[in-house]
Amino acid sequence: MNKGQLFTLLFLLSSLLFAEPSLAEEPVTKITADKIDYFSGTKKYHATGSVYIVKEGTTVRADEMTYDETTADVVATGNVFYSDKDVEVRAARAEVNMEKKTGRLHDAVLFYKKDNYHLAGKILEKRGETYYYSPEAAFTTCDAPLPEWCFRGKEVDTRLGERLKARDATFRIKGVPVLYTPYLRASLVTERQTGFLMPIPSYSSSKGAGVRIPFYWAIAENRDATLVLDAYSRRGIGTGLEYRFVAPGGVKSSWWLYHIRDTDLKKDFWEMKAEHEQRERKGINGFLHIDYVNEKDFYREFSPERDMRTQRFLESTGEVQADFPESRLYLLSQYRVDLKQEGGNVPQKLPEVGYFLRYTRLGAFLFSASLNAANIWQEKGISAGRVDLYPRVLHSFGKDVTLSQTVALRETLYSFYKNEGADDQAQRHAFEYDVSAHTRLYKKYASFTHVIEPSVRYHFISSSENNLTVFDSTELFGKTSTVELSVLNRAIISGVETATVKVTQAVDTLKGDRPFLPLHLEALIKYPFPLNMDLTYNVHTGDFETISADIGVGLSKGSISAGVRYNKAADIMLYTAGFDIQPDKTLHLLGRAWYDSKSRRITDFNFAARYVKQCWGVRVEAIKKPGDFTMKVLFELAGLTSRPSQKDMPDFTK
Repeated sequence: MNKGQLFTLLFLLSSLLFAEPSLAEEPVTKITADKIDYFSGTKKYHATGSVYIVKEGTTVRADEMTYDETTADVVATGNVFYSDKDVEVRAARAEVNMEKKTGRLHDAVLFYKKDNYHLAGKILEKRGETYYYSPEAAFTTCDAPLPEWCFRGKEVDTRLGERLKARDATFRIKGVPVLYTPYLRASLVTERQTGFLMPIPSYSSSKGAGVRIPFYWAIAENRDATLVLDAYSRRGIGTGLEYRFVAPGGVKSSWWLYHIRDTDLKKDFWEMKAEHEQRERKGINGFLHIDYVNEKDFYREFSPERDMRTQRFLESTGEVQADFPESRLYLLSQYRVDLKQEGGNVPQKLPEVGYFLRYTRLGAFLFSASLNAANIWQEKGISAGRVDLYPRVLHSFGKDVTLSQTVALRETLYSFYKNEGADDQAQRHAFEYDVSAHTRLYKKYASFTHVIEPSVRYHFISSSENNLTVFDSTELFGKTSTVELSVLNRAIISGVETATVKVTQAVDTLKGDRPFLPLHLEALIKYPFPLNMDLTYNVHTGDFETISADIGVGLSKGSISAGVRYNKAADIMLYTAGFDIQPDKTLHLLGRAWYDSKSRRITDFNFAARYVKQCWGVRVEAIKKPGDFTMKVLFELAGLTSRPSQKDMPDFTK
């Protein structure tokens, strides 16, 4: 055999399955075989005995290879192996046409390295660069000889890095069929692609057996949607649609609409949520937030999230504003729904228009002002048109001791309607003076720096009217004369603030013989364990009025936490406890419980466990709430659903 013949055989062998010919200078190639023959009559090359080729990171091995120079057909038999940067193939026999880049592999296993895909079948037909078809094949992302899971089906149509289709497919665990589907289509890309997501089965003591089936629609590069079908054996079928998009200019939008016909309660539930915003530093921008349900008990019946079930109000807000360098002009509408009190009378701003001037320097002073006009409507009771003007002047001076003063005037005009038996007009004049003195003392020790920041403040408001109907915080701008003393302590270690403690005592000079307002303590400690505490103490009665505290303790494999919420006026005493433990890379455990001391029982309990292996994962959630207990299971198959990881665990901190 001459060198030209040897190169021709080398070319066909190194391009056997996937490699594309290079137009650049031919790379160095190594080839070995026990015997290489050329038959001029049939124009065929034949290599036998441990045929081995290495070229540009590509390796080809076989016991025997034949190349037909006329048809460009290659036949390789006996322990056929091909490997490059993307793919590995093992087969008993390979028949490939080098010009068409097509062929047939027998008793073959294909491994796509990028996403760890394995495709195995008696026959794999190569119909393109990454296009394969098999009358019957198995697909998995598991590396074990007997995979922990796989799909086996007929008429398997695969485009590597894109998608997998099959008919009469079974899902198998350790080779045992557990699920069947007449048609299977799965995405094999990490990028967004239209298709069904993994179903989420569940069981609830109030809703019965359930399953959530989500379908993802990749509409365009900047738009997508998710359609959801919820089926409950005791409560009926729910459907949901979420639509999302982004656009140039800081535009982000997300819309959610959900409906379920409750077959137990015999009524329809609707939920709508929307978040749309366009925020730029200059020009016209704004946002829209919609939070609406047609039945006040929707979240109590169907939401697993405790913060959603216990919220008092739903608020929908929309605002358009023109932003200028030193000011902004806005148009605002705000609508709230009381979820707790039937027939709750909630003031609504429909609409409010306003102008806000940011602090602007005028010599040694800073000047700011706001002007707004609002239509405040209530379904029952007094409604009003209100105009509020609030100019302020700020002046600060001093270095070691900083003295800051604010002088303000406030004029508020009301035009009432739906106000039977009362005046239709009202006017409030107010003068405000606020002065505070602040200094900072510090001392460095060997291991830390201690900073003390004492301050004193006097706040005075002289108001002509204190008996206005309260619509929002504007009406709380009443007569005030308070002196406030506070001390802030900070501990700094190696330039990092590790602890802050602030104590504030206010005195109301208008309250006669009981002038002391509740003592306020705030503490935030990062070391040696996280502690966040906020409490108020009535110095006259000797009782705590509010307590909010959370503490965490770090462990070698995670953390545990505890907290308390107390409000004397609302008669609330609630304890919380939680843990976040990850014993190893495969297991992650989360849990949180809420104990109500008034009812003397655990009102809510959430638990989640996630187990992750090389090619699969499973997450189990248990959610207890008043009147219901729910279990959910979410399976993850690497390459077909989100990759198994420790991310996206539930948030039990709320």
